Amino acid sequence: MNFQVHFDIPVYLFLTFGVLSAGLSYLMYRKLEGISRPRQLFLGTLRGASFFLLFLAAANLVTDIVRVETAKRDVFLLLDDSKSMSLSDGSAPRPELVKEIINSKPFEDLKEHFQISPVVFGAGVLTGKDIDSLHFDQPATDLNLPIEHTANAGRDGRTAFALLVSDGDYNAGRNPIDAARNLPFPIYSIGVGDSTAPNDVVVKQVITAPSIYAGKKSVVKAIIGSIGYGGVAVTARLLEDGREIGSKVVTLPGEGNTEVSFNYTPVSAGTHLLRVYIPPLAGEFSRMNNSASVSAQVKKGKYAILLIAGEPAADVAFLRRNIQESEDFNLSVLIQKTGDSFNERNAASILARKYDAVVLYDFPNGESVGTLGDVKAMLQSTGVPYAFFAGNKFSSAKVNGFPRLPFIATGLQAGEFQVGVYLSGAESIPAGLQPVYTLLNANSNLFPPLYYQRILCRPLPGATVLAFPVLNGVRLDMPLFMFDPATRTAAFLAYGLWRFQLMSSLSGLRSDFLRNFLTTFLRALISGGEQRLLTVNTSRKVYDPSEPVDFNALLVAQNGSPVNDANLDVNIKDDLSRRTVSDIRLASNGDGGYTGGVEGLGQGKYLFTAKAGTGSTFLGADSGSFIVEPLNAEFVQTSMNVQLLRQLASVTGGQFLTARNFVRQGIELKPEWREPLRIDLSNRFEILSSIPVLAIAFLLLAVEWITRKIWGLP
Repeated sequence: MNFQVHFDIPVYLFLTFGVLSAGLSYLMYRKLEGISRPRQLFLGTLRGASFFLLFLAAANLVTDIVRVETAKRDVFLLLDDSKSMSLSDGSAPRPELVKEIINSKPFEDLKEHFQISPVVFGAGVLTGKDIDSLHFDQPATDLNLPIEHTANAGRDGRTAFALLVSDGDYNAGRNPIDAARNLPFPIYSIGVGDSTAPNDVVVKQVITAPSIYAGKKSVVKAIIGSIGYGGVAVTARLLEDGREIGSKVVTLPGEGNTEVSFNYTPVSAGTHLLRVYIPPLAGEFSRMNNSASVSAQVKKGKYAILLIAGEPAADVAFLRRNIQESEDFNLSVLIQKTGDSFNERNAASILARKYDAVVLYDFPNGESVGTLGDVKAMLQSTGVPYAFFAGNKFSSAKVNGFPRLPFIATGLQAGEFQVGVYLSGAESIPAGLQPVYTLLNANSNLFPPLYYQRILCRPLPGATVLAFPVLNGVRLDMPLFMFDPATRTAAFLAYGLWRFQLMSSLSGLRSDFLRNFLTTFLRALISGGEQRLLTVNTSRKVYDPSEPVDFNALLVAQNGSPVNDANLDVNIKDDLSRRTVSDIRLASNGDGGYTGGVEGLGQGKYLFTAKAGTGSTFLGADSGSFIVEPLNAEFVQTSMNVQLLRQLASVTGGQFLTARNFVRQGIELKPEWREPLRIDLSNRFEILSSIPVLAIAFLLLAVEWITRKIWGLP
C-alpha cells in the first residue's frame, strides 16, 4: 500500500504561494527588535505556514489523496440450487458432484488466487449465501437472472470470469444466451448430470379451457412425453383437488409427445387443482414427473338475465344482442304482443324460471294489462334485481305500481326531445357504483344525443343519481339515470341506445361500449353495488411446498380513499379438516396496500379469510383460496442440457467442462488474471471548504499570537 497526492493547481503557482508566504513573514519579522534569531525564525515559520494555507484556500485548491492497494480479482460462482440438481444419473447423484467440485484441488487453487463471490440461483437469485448450505429445492430455474446479476455487479473491471455449476435446464425467464452476450467477462460452465436422456414418462403440461363454468362441460388436455416406452399402454388419471374424476388409456410413443383429453364438468365455483397423473412404470428414471397440475378458476356460471320489452323496438334488438354476446350472461326474452300476452308461446314457463336480474324496456307501458300483473307478481315474489329502461310509451300510473323502483313519477310533459347526458360529480357516487360511473365518464364527451320524454319524477331516498338530461345546453333538474343499491333496482329514463353503436364508427367511441356498459351495470345491479373495501389476493394460485405464500391486500374507505393504519389479519385453514394452520398480520406499505406471507405449508388446498379494522371498528373482509402442490417443472427435462452450457461458454469466450473434467484438470487461466489487481482509492477535498485545513491555519496564527505575548512582543 502507498499514498500519492495530486494538486489541481500548476506547480509554479504552488511555488509562488510558498515564496510569497515566506517573503511576507520575513518582512514582518526582519526589523523586530528584542528577539533572538531562533525565536524570530520560529514565529516567522508559524506565520508563513498559516499564510501559505490561506493562499491555497483562496485559490480553492483541490487535492486528491490516492491510496494504492492490490487485491485479488473477483470470480462469480453461479450455483444452481433447483430441484433438478437433486437427481441422480450417470455414475453419481448430482448433489455429490457439486460437493466434489467445491472440495476439489482446482477449486482450492481458484480460492487461493481469486476472491470467490457465490451467487445461488433457482427461481430467483441469492447472494452472500454459504456454498455449503445448498438445498437443491428451488421449484424453477431462471438462468437469465444470475447472468444479468453478474453483468451488473461485474462492470467495475475487477471480475476475471464467472464459474457456472448447473445442469443447464432452465424453465423460467428469458433465454440466458441473450444476457450472456452482454457480459464483459467469460463464463466457464461446468455441466452436472448425464446428457443422455433416460427412459422416462413425463406429464409435461395440463391445459384447461379459458373460461370454465360450474355445471358446464369443458375440456382438460394433458401433454405427455415418453422416451423408451414406445407402444406401452398406460392409464392417465384426472384428479380434482385430489379426487379422481376421470381416466383415459394412452399408448405411449417411443420418443416424443402425445396428447390426452378429458371431459371436465365442475360442480362448484372457485379455485380447483386439476392434476393429471400416470402410475410409475418399471425402470423409470424419475417418478417425480409423472404428474402435472394446473389451477382452474371455475366461475359461478353465466348469470341468467330476463329481458322484457313492451314492444319490438330498435333498442330491444341492441339490448338483446349485446347481452347475448357477453360471456357473462344467459339471456331469455319476452316481448309484449298485446296488453294481455307476449309473443313467446311459453311465456308462463319463462317467467317461472329463476333469474339473477331482469331488464325491463318500456314495460309496463300504456298497453300493458294482463302482462303487467304477471311480471309485477314475479318481481314481488322473487325480489330479483331489475332495471327499468324508458321508451316512448311511458305510463306514469303503471310504472308507479311496480315494486322497489328508485323513483316516483309525478307526470309527463308531451313531446319527444333530444338530450345530452350530464354526469353527476364523482364525489357523490358511492364506491360500489364507481366502476359504472368511471365507464360513463371515460366516454362522456362522445355520447350521442338520446331521445327523452320529460318525465316529471323525483328519486326516492337511498337512490343515487348518476346522470341528468341536458336540453339546449341547460341541465334539467330531473334524473336521467338512477341506481338504488339497497333495493337493487335502477332506472334509465332516455331511449335511443342503438345510437351508441351507430355513432361509434363516426365518433371514435369504442364499438364495444354498450356491451361493456351493460356488463358492468348488470354486475353492479346483481351485487347491489357492494363495494369490496378490502381485497386480498395471493400472488399466485398454486405454490410449491418450498415456496412462501405471499399475500397482497388493498384497503379503502367508503369514499375510495386508501386506509394505511389498520390491523389486517389473515386466517389460513386446511380445506379438508377446516383446522387453522396459520394466522398472520399483513404490514402496510402505503397507498392502502398491505403485504405479508407464510412459509412451511404442506401439500393441500387452503382457504383464507381476512379482516381489517382499527380498534373495535370493522373496516372490511375478504376471502379466497390457494393450493400448495409439488411442481414438476424441474423434472420435465431430466438430462443435462449440454448444448446450452456449451453456448454460454462459447458466446462469452469461456470454456465448457464436465464435472469430472473440472475435478481432474481444472480450467486454463489467463496469466494476467493471476497478477494482483491495482486499486486506486481516491479521496478528494477542497481546501476552501475543508474545515480541518482552515482550522490549522488559524491555529498557527493563534499559537504565534500567544507566543508573542508570552515573550513580551508587540
